[in-house]
Amino acid sequence: MEPYLSGLVDAALAGGPARGQLFAVAAAGRGSNDGSLDVLLDDLAGRAARGDDAATELVLELVHRLRLSRGAIAPVVSDPTAADDVAQSTLVAVERKIGSYEGRSKFRTWLFTVARNEALMAVRPRKSDAEPVAEPPAASARFSSIIAFRVSMEALVEGLPEPYRETLKLQIFDNLDYEAIAVRLGVPIGTVRSRLAKARRLLWDAMKEEREREVI
Repeated sequence: MEPYLSGLVDAALAGGPARGQLFAVAAAGRGSNDGSLDVLLDDLAGRAARGDDAATELVLELVHRLRLSRGAIAPVVSDPTAADDVAQSTLVAVERKIGSYEGRSKFRTWLFTVARNEALMAVRPRKSDAEPVAEPPAASARFSSIIAFRVSMEALVEGLPEPYRETLKLQIFDNLDYEAIAVRLGVPIGTVRSRLAKARRLLWDAMKEEREREVI
């Protein structure tokens, strides 16, 4: 990896204006197809796979900003609204599975597989509309099932770590959209999306733990 790109990744992970510079370089690299985008993504994905949360957030933001999953989604899901939903679920899947990325292929190749699987799942007929869904809910409205656990949603959300707690509270309790949350927190909209994706997973896990305690 070129020292300049390596230094840029390190600086971007530390925060500040370097993040914007990294996004600009990534976008330019995608347009020129000079390989720099893959270098950045592969490095960040490797760090994310080793447990670096800041690297995971950057990877998710790049996937969202540059619409990197759309090439795998579009041939399977033609409806734009449905494609947007699959792109969002792909972000959740990437965050959940990034630990399995071993660097044997380019991250974009790995991402293509993840996104295509999400697209295929979206169009696959369900056996029964009444069949329970095993995966975490993708929309905050479905968190209403928390009532079944006899625990207030407020208590579970308050138990989440920052910055996920504040971001999710703005969406659920203040009913703000992605853009409004980004303005309120002073962060890019891609960061809001990635934080909400992880916040939903954390909340879903908390809900399952509460239900398991009640069963016992």
